[in-house]
Amino acid sequence: MKKILGLGFGLLLFVSNAFALDFGIGVGAGTNGTGLNLSVGLTKTVNLRLNAAQIDIGDESETVTVGDDGFEGDIDAELDFDYGATAVLFDWHAFDNGFRFTAGMMKNNGSADISGVLQDNIVVDGDPLLTTDLGEIGGDFSLGDSYQPYVGIGWGRGAGGDGGFSFSADLGLAVLDPDVDLEATTTGGTYTQSELDAILTDLEKDAEDELDDFELWPVLAIGVNYAF
Repeated sequence: MKKILGLGFGLLLFVSNAFALDFGIGVGAGTNGTGLNLSVGLTKTVNLRLNAAQIDIGDESETVTVGDDGFEGDIDAELDFDYGATAVLFDWHAFDNGFRFTAGMMKNNGSADISGVLQDNIVVDGDPLLTTDLGEIGGDFSLGDSYQPYVGIGWGRGAGGDGGFSFSADLGLAVLDPDVDLEATTTGGTYTQSELDAILTDLEKDAEDELDDFELWPVLAIGVNYAF
């Protein structure tokens, strides 16, 4: 993320100096964490804005339900979670005030290391899986690995506005693409390791279905900006 911010800052600074465009920098905090905004006015009503934010949430306890309908069970897991996002946004100031419509692409950098234990005997795609068939479950999950659409509204300094300090706010929705990878070692009971790996692939799909609520991520942020 630091490399992205450095490259983005240098690019916007070069563009703004080369073409005598308005340039601004800001700090903010919100549901994506704390971070930095870099903006440049492209026209009298449109700003290009680069944004990056990060937050270290730390360890969280989560329960994920997996298994076939009627034969589900829980995985009690500990997640070491980091969250953040980078975005390329276009702000359209359609009115003669700070209100803006925003659209662009956002990449969610949220990820977590997983360690957990299956608490119940379950059935996975027709195959029984006992708590004694495997040891601790490990792995990781991410909320996205590519740039996805973002739309929102907000308030901030428009292109061509007065320099100095200003307040900003954003409210929008980002599209996410959750992905789960699980691993565990067979205890040598019912399944071989390759058979257990195949069952874990089905468990990954169940866990991703559990994370469907994250496919639309609400974004709320406030900040302070300075325009040069």
